[in-house]
Amino acid sequence: MPEPSDPMTELAAAAAQLHELYETYVQAGFTEPQAFELTKAVLLAHVGGGA
Repeated sequence: MPEPSDPMTELAAAAAQLHELYETYVQAGFTEPQAFELTKAVLLAHVGGGA
């Protein structure tokens, strides 16, 4: 089986971006639960077609 041209899949890249978003919210001063809820809202807006 040939090696993929990019070792990071789209799913892995999306997960990394969501994690970075969460960490950025925490660094900005949000509590971890608040950061999680904000990250969920972004994900749901994207999945729901709102983004």
